[in-house]
Amino acid sequence: MNLLQLIITSGCSNVLDENKQRTIRTVNLVCLTTALMSIAFGLGCYFLMGGVLIYLPAIVEAILLLSMIYVNKEGWFSAASIGTILINNLTIQYYSAVLGRVTEVHLLFIFLVGLSMLIFDNKRLRIISIGITVACFLAGEINIYNGYVPRLLVSADDHSTAQFVIRWVTIPSILGLDLMVIYYYVKNIDRLRKNELEHVENKLRLAKEYNTELLNLTAQLEKATDAKSIFVRETSHEIRTPLNAIFGISQLLQLKVEQNKSLASIRFLADHLYAASYNTKEIINNILEFSKIEAGKQDKPQPSVFNIRDWIEETVNMHQYVAIVKNVRIKFSVDDEMPEQLNADKVLLSKTLNNLLSNAIKFTTQDSHVTLRIFSSNKKWYIQVTDQGAGIPEDKLRTIFDAFVTERNIFLEGTGLGLHITQKLVESLQGQIEVSSIIGKGSTFTVILPLIKAGKSTESDPDIRAEQFVNLCDTTILIIEDDKMSQLVLSRFLCGLGSKVMLAEDGLEGLLLAKASRPDVIILDSHIPGMSGKETLACIREDALLKDIPVIVASGDPFKEASDELLKAGANEYMIKPIEFKALHSTLTKYIKQRITHP
Repeated sequence: MNLLQLIITSGCSNVLDENKQRTIRTVNLVCLTTALMSIAFGLGCYFLMGGVLIYLPAIVEAILLLSMIYVNKEGWFSAASIGTILINNLTIQYYSAVLGRVTEVHLLFIFLVGLSMLIFDNKRLRIISIGITVACFLAGEINIYNGYVPRLLVSADDHSTAQFVIRWVTIPSILGLDLMVIYYYVKNIDRLRKNELEHVENKLRLAKEYNTELLNLTAQLEKATDAKSIFVRETSHEIRTPLNAIFGISQLLQLKVEQNKSLASIRFLADHLYAASYNTKEIINNILEFSKIEAGKQDKPQPSVFNIRDWIEETVNMHQYVAIVKNVRIKFSVDDEMPEQLNADKVLLSKTLNNLLSNAIKFTTQDSHVTLRIFSSNKKWYIQVTDQGAGIPEDKLRTIFDAFVTERNIFLEGTGLGLHITQKLVESLQGQIEVSSIIGKGSTFTVILPLIKAGKSTESDPDIRAEQFVNLCDTTILIIEDDKMSQLVLSRFLCGLGSKVMLAEDGLEGLLLAKASRPDVIILDSHIPGMSGKETLACIREDALLKDIPVIVASGDPFKEASDELLKAGANEYMIKPIEFKALHSTLTKYIKQRITHP
């Protein structure tokens, strides 16, 4: 390293910050350059004019500027920068006073402002430095116009040669300093722009890497969610098949007890079995609904027109079988102001009301009643369910709709998902749910929904009440089902209604039986060995002899995409296991009546 480099880099050895090193080198370079120019200027003026009024200050300035390099070497960087600005400003004021306009030293104003911008990163120091420069410039101008300090060159006649030489030596030198500081300032701007660009590019690169990682993580999460959904779906199907048998047996027992009074002693057991299996069914349904909500695949509302009073009566009758175990009666009323028909998603509403009634039955006290009230007000309609339980403490009301929030109950155990799912269902229906409770008296859940009246039902047949069920005598029903217990339970129920039942364990056997006997209705399981339920359905619809026979699909797959797929393939109805016999009888009645009316 040569002497010049040693001087310029003085003080950089102990500094790691590259920007700080650059500032130190700039200050050292400016001090060295201006010191050499000052010495040259002083010697030139001495030979041209004699005397020490110019020569001596120039030597003093040079010494002071070189000392700033030493100050940098000692690590006092801010002091060196401020000192450089002050020395140059004071020197300019001195020469401006004694030489006047001869040197045009005021042109160094640009140099000093640019230098301040270049060597100070601190905003406060930069403002102070520029303020000193501006103040000195104004002071010099005031002195030139008012002559407070006498000039050395008073007459142009005495020193015309000296003036000429001094003027045309100093002006290029001053302009050179201006250009130097402008060059370094522009270079610094370019460097900062380049650094900023590199910083942005680095950020973009990191963002791309992060996005790639995020996409990979999202893909993994989606894969895990899909795997969980498949697991839940398959597990649900496997559980629903034996549960269908248990649920069916409980219903058969209840029917037997009603038909044979001598069996009254087992009524209590039959009702408890029904309640337990019904509760298990609701738990499975809630787990599946929760998995759909978590996966962002919640069913979207599909409004249809239905009779609200028939719907309420059907739902209450179904829950009364469960409530009777606790000797609880469900009282319901529909205000006269409510329209006969509503246009809403009946499936989502049924899930909502089922959860509310199940929750009320679960927590109401023994030998009490649950009240269901339907009413309207201000273009809204309300579903209000009230129990006579112990009530909900104030601190728990705030979290009552959170997932997995539940209380232990000796009657029915739950997952704590029912109210959470209910809130999500209500929100999907553009409504809201509220809760109020009085300790020791019970709780009231109120669902508020937009009221959309409908004139005429789009359903092919309104909900059929119990007294309208047709007798199934002289009807033939084909059951295509591979599970022996499901075959037994379903055939027992249908035979009890007077129907002739034929059984097939797979699709091929079912098609052969159907062609041989031409049944009135076919009940088809969607998951059968060999030919799948969908393939069997397609063969039925393609056969000229069978295509008009109503097909009711009975499946353990509760997902909407599964039901949509089979309904599009030609199924007339899609029923989810475990099957409610009353709902099955209602569905059979609809299609038997249609065949009687339109043979």
